[in-house]
Amino acid sequence: MSASVLACGPSEAATAAACEFLDSARVAVDQALHAFLVGKQPPEKPGDDGLGAAVAALRVFLSGPGKRVRPLFCQVGWRAVTDMSPSPRLTDVSVGLELVHGHALVHDDVVDRSRWRRGRPTLHVACAGLPGGGAWRGVGAAVFLGDLAAVWAEECFQYLYEPDVPAAARTHLRTMRTELIHGQLLDLAGPPGLSARVEDAFAVIHAKTVAYTVRGPLLIGAAAAGADRRAMDALAGYARLLGEAFQLQDDLEDVTADEGSGEDLLEGKHTVVVALAAEGATAAQRKVMGRLLGRAEMSGDELADLRAVIIDTGAVGRVRAMIAQRRREALAVAARGPFTGAGRALLAAMTDRSLPGVALWQESTS
Repeated sequence: MSASVLACGPSEAATAAACEFLDSARVAVDQALHAFLVGKQPPEKPGDDGLGAAVAALRVFLSGPGKRVRPLFCQVGWRAVTDMSPSPRLTDVSVGLELVHGHALVHDDVVDRSRWRRGRPTLHVACAGLPGGGAWRGVGAAVFLGDLAAVWAEECFQYLYEPDVPAAARTHLRTMRTELIHGQLLDLAGPPGLSARVEDAFAVIHAKTVAYTVRGPLLIGAAAAGADRRAMDALAGYARLLGEAFQLQDDLEDVTADEGSGEDLLEGKHTVVVALAAEGATAAQRKVMGRLLGRAEMSGDELADLRAVIIDTGAVGRVRAMIAQRRREALAVAARGPFTGAGRALLAAMTDRSLPGVALWQESTS
């Protein structure tokens, strides 16, 4: 399959143009996000009881470094179905998608009791250090600030409500946000530790990562450009493959000894790699996993032991094979789908931007 994909893939010139477009779109989104957030800082007033400081903390959190995957997929969705340049207002929509992402991260960190995000303190930790703070007030402030990010996102989505924008774009926006919350609830209520099943973990991936990281942004952009059903179905198929691979790689990095913080293991999250490890573990390995998985105060040596056991079950190799296969299939959809030439190149470029390093893996990852 990989040889045929390569044969019909984008040319070097098309790939270079795609990368240039993505770089420019990311800069435009970063600039628009910065301008939007600056405009949201309330003026300092005597006795504001830390409101300005709290909003400033949210601004810092939202403007932190990131791949801007969701805004870029929105832009790519448009270009996949038309050679017309995206409306400048689509950049506002892209900023809104990044704000929705920020809203989800803030609430995720509260639920997971995470202390760090992208090398910085999480928002509830930062807010705990504000005047009149404390751990519980920090959590409360972060919940409200996460809601504020969602409110701000709605302002950015106003272009989608204009009469000349197809109603399908609004439908996909509503669906994306609903599925995101469904995924959060599944993640919270799912079976912990060794009782997790692979299908349970994939259900969370489909509701959270596939829906709001890839499919939602892609379909919003494509629908705004007037895409037909055939193109929308092809984009949805691409999104399922890439969204699964995206989350599988993220989960894998948490287990791999030289990458990730191990937070998923500390929290005992029911990821695909953990579920596969539980399925393939010996009695002795299950005993170690049962003792350590989900222990929040695990030492560094204990975390290393848990990671080694999961790797020894063969789960890491199986997940790497899943990721590589989904990448190949996503590239096949990108190459053969009813897309513009620029769209095919952009989808191929976004595949490898979303899955850094996977293109260099050996064909056999088992």
